Amino acid sequence: MWKYLIEKEFRQFFRDPMLPRIVIVFPLLMMLVFPFAANMEVKNINLVVVDNDRTDISAELIEKCTGSGYFRLKAVCSDPREAQEMMDRNTVDAILTIGQGFSLGIVTGEDFPVGIKVNTVNGTKGSIGSQYLSDCIMLFMKQFAGDGSSSPQTASGPVIDTAPKYYYNPYMDYKVFMVPALMVIAVTMVTGFFPALNIVGEKEAGTIEQMNVSPVSKTAFIVCKMIPYWVITFFMLGMCLLIAWLVFGYVCRGSLWGVVLFTVLHIMVTAGLGLLISSYSENAQQAMFIMMFFVLIFMLMSGVFTPVSSMPAWARAITYANPLRYYADAMRAIFLKGSSVADLWYDAAGLLAIGVTVLFWAVRSYRKTS
Repeated sequence: MWKYLIEKEFRQFFRDPMLPRIVIVFPLLMMLVFPFAANMEVKNINLVVVDNDRTDISAELIEKCTGSGYFRLKAVCSDPREAQEMMDRNTVDAILTIGQGFSLGIVTGEDFPVGIKVNTVNGTKGSIGSQYLSDCIMLFMKQFAGDGSSSPQTASGPVIDTAPKYYYNPYMDYKVFMVPALMVIAVTMVTGFFPALNIVGEKEAGTIEQMNVSPVSKTAFIVCKMIPYWVITFFMLGMCLLIAWLVFGYVCRGSLWGVVLFTVLHIMVTAGLGLLISSYSENAQQAMFIMMFFVLIFMLMSGVFTPVSSMPAWARAITYANPLRYYADAMRAIFLKGSSVADLWYDAAGLLAIGVTVLFWAVRSYRKTS
């Protein structure tokens, strides 16, 4: 009986010519387009410099900033009002002000007048641009002192130098951080929406009545509807891993069996949720809207785009009921850090608890009689 039910589900899937194409095209677009589009790296920041020092050292600082590749020098002026007018017209994103006495302060080790002003209409671009500009100034000071500067500040005593070291993403490439997250999103979208349209599709076609009058148990009916999506999802996940290796050169640092285990647990949650929604929905449009509601909330509160630690306490408490939080955390840890399943037992426990609850609810909610 199980064999024929599974065969029926595969036949039903491949009968629609659009669904197999979506399974192939969707991960290709996710892995080849989104890592470049969903990028927090900010470049081409328009910079205007107010240089009141007009010395070789101030010119070196300007060259240091523009040579970093993140800034485009729009103008060098002496009037702060002119620079502010350019920012008000939205033609520049940042203003670097170099006051008189800058070169003397650098040489003697005394305070030197440097100001940074950024346009924060785009908050992300403004904050990141300010950090880039600050880093350029600090790096210039460090290199200038290392070139033989005899400033009293460096000669008076030891200086504590702190420098961060990034173990899992040494070049701070945002694509490294986003590739496993995009795999998580692709798996969630496919395993969530396809099952949500499954039972309701049979309702609209009228074939659900034949299943209701058959001796098939509700458990067998629900489980057999999930098995094809496990096969489809692993095919799609294999495509994503292959693209990550061939196109970006990223390989999974951990065990692929760990990826398989957490993917199975996540499919159990999302496919079970899709079937649960399909049982309560009367038509495909209703199922799509309800599933979209849950998927958007899951993604926005999962830590895929913004870290969970930066959320307020009440929001962090809500994320414990979000299966995507556990799956995204596990995938990033396995893919980037090489963590084992034993290291991520809490993620596995969370997915297992939510998956068993959703599947039990899906089986109980399916009614063979109207």
